[in-house]
Amino acid sequence: MLRKSIYFSLIALVFTKGFDNLKMYKLEESSIMFPETNFKTYERPELEKRDIIDENNNELELVQIGKRRVLYKRNNLNVTEIAKQFMEQNYPNIDYVYQSILDFDDESDIASVHLAQAINGEEIANTAININIDKLSGGIISSGVSVWENIKPNINSAVDSQTMDVTEAIVIASENLELTNEPIDVNNLTVDKLFGNYYKVKGVPFSHDGTLKARKLYTGVSQSKAERVWELTVEIDIDYVLIVVSIDSRAVIQLQNLTHHIAYKVVPFNRPNIGNTSRVTYNDPFLENFSPLGWHQDISNTYHDTRGNNVRLAENRDGNDSIEENTYISSDSNGNYEFKYDGNTNKIEGNQKAAAANVFYLTNMLHDMFFKLGFTEGYGNFQTNNFSGRGKDNDPVLVFISDRGGKNNAQMSVSVDGISPKLRLYPFNVIDGPERDPSFDNEIITHEFTHGVSNRLTGGPNTIQCLTEEEANCLNEGWSDFFANAFQFRNDRDRNTPFYLFRYVLDEKHGRKYPITSDTSLNPLTYADLSYNKNNQKKIDLYTGCEVWSVMLHEVFWNVVEVYRNDPDFFLKEKQNLTYAPSNFIVMKMIIDGMKLQPCQPTFITARDSILSALDNFNGTNTKLICCFWLGFAKRGLGINATGRREKGSKVIYTNDFTIPEECNKYNILG
Repeated sequence: MLRKSIYFSLIALVFTKGFDNLKMYKLEESSIMFPETNFKTYERPELEKRDIIDENNNELELVQIGKRRVLYKRNNLNVTEIAKQFMEQNYPNIDYVYQSILDFDDESDIASVHLAQAINGEEIANTAININIDKLSGGIISSGVSVWENIKPNINSAVDSQTMDVTEAIVIASENLELTNEPIDVNNLTVDKLFGNYYKVKGVPFSHDGTLKARKLYTGVSQSKAERVWELTVEIDIDYVLIVVSIDSRAVIQLQNLTHHIAYKVVPFNRPNIGNTSRVTYNDPFLENFSPLGWHQDISNTYHDTRGNNVRLAENRDGNDSIEENTYISSDSNGNYEFKYDGNTNKIEGNQKAAAANVFYLTNMLHDMFFKLGFTEGYGNFQTNNFSGRGKDNDPVLVFISDRGGKNNAQMSVSVDGISPKLRLYPFNVIDGPERDPSFDNEIITHEFTHGVSNRLTGGPNTIQCLTEEEANCLNEGWSDFFANAFQFRNDRDRNTPFYLFRYVLDEKHGRKYPITSDTSLNPLTYADLSYNKNNQKKIDLYTGCEVWSVMLHEVFWNVVEVYRNDPDFFLKEKQNLTYAPSNFIVMKMIIDGMKLQPCQPTFITARDSILSALDNFNGTNTKLICCFWLGFAKRGLGINATGRREKGSKVIYTNDFTIPEECNKYNILG
């Protein structure tokens, strides 16, 4: 999502645009409650040694997985048993089910166990538990628990649930929300088992592709009451929509938009857009460690168009939603994707082939880069075939370019692991002159792709509702802005260079309020700017929060890359066997690892602490590196003693603190 003055809210509970036939449906506030998160970090075990060199020509080395040594082992149980022990000791009266166990010996010394509160063995949707375990010591390093302490099922749930099947829930959703003009004939609906407790329903008239996914579970509607529900995930017009139908009341009680709005001649990966950059040609730029079959092949097929294991890209000039009914872009006669670009064409279709080459290159490169950073198959990345056997197959990113299903927009719709996300790129006409195609704006594509990453990693790959609360939503947008910035790290920029996002398609009135820069005369934002008056607005301004988080991460990024050896070209194939870890890569990896560790519905403080926990696992003895991170956060008000949300009358207040750990004072000349 780029700008609220043009784009509708992409994580909204009631829609104002996007599909006109959906009536405004007022939801009870209690139906969308999420319990407060109890987030804790724990003292790490003492280390005998850690194979990291603090100062080696200002180079950083990644610790080898499993090479750390601890003085003592705290727990000899496996990670599942450790999580069970944690719940028995701390939440003995809470029933729970396992959602995902992310324990990969070749990827990390940390295992993450994701649970959900349950009633009679069935998940309560709006709950989340994550327990992060240091596997070498058996110690828990952090936990985030969002549960209802005294919740009970509605007394009618057990009886009523036997009398409502998914087809009736679909009829109720259609009638409540006026999704169809004619009554739905349930005889035209077919239901097939999908995976886990999910079903796939075909013949749905209000679905753009005629299908939806459904599962039966509980949801908390107050602190003490849970209702049995059918949860429907469906595409309506251009959006993934989650509709929750109560089996007890036989009505819609929750509505949520899940959308975040060979030789290739392309805009280079670390350049912003075609407006100020010449295209270059890359030969076979894929990274074998992350795309072992290249970008045009999966286990079953070899393609000579914009299809492969990671991405399927088609033009969508008719606005049709089905990827199969649209046209993939074929290579030229030489098997390459080197197409001409005409800067004077009035309509984006005139450069469709060049656009396809750029987006296919960039989205595949983002797949490989985020895989390298830790968004792997087991953590729910986007692939047709998962070569490790981890995670779920059959969810490559489906990309629609030249999409006439909308305008002045770009969006990423993402669901749980195993269901393909959709990236849509619509024409822009905000700036006078010819239409502008976001397919040539690497910042927009990176921003939207990152939404898919942050949503899959936060809370684990089998949940999709962990970035919907006000601070979490701001963080979600901020990560996307940060990676759009960080991937463009180059030698011709420094920390004070103002970075204006999306200027290829947006003018100054419709872009971000401030550039991303360390120059406080150009960007004065701090943590306290999250504060607001409830008489004037209902929650944190999304874009203020987004810009606060992205500039904090920018400060951290530059503190590290100025001190340690970096490499602006680390994404190139020939740079995949470096003997050191480029500092720009390390910062991005710690942010990705922090997403894995943070609780569902993170706040600015818990997101910061999760990044620092990830850093401790990477290099707990390198005080200087840790201080680079602390100094970056503290410069923008998120120091040790910063205080989160508190209410005083009509004011919601966030309080700055610029304090850093005492051992960091000797480094307090950075930034």
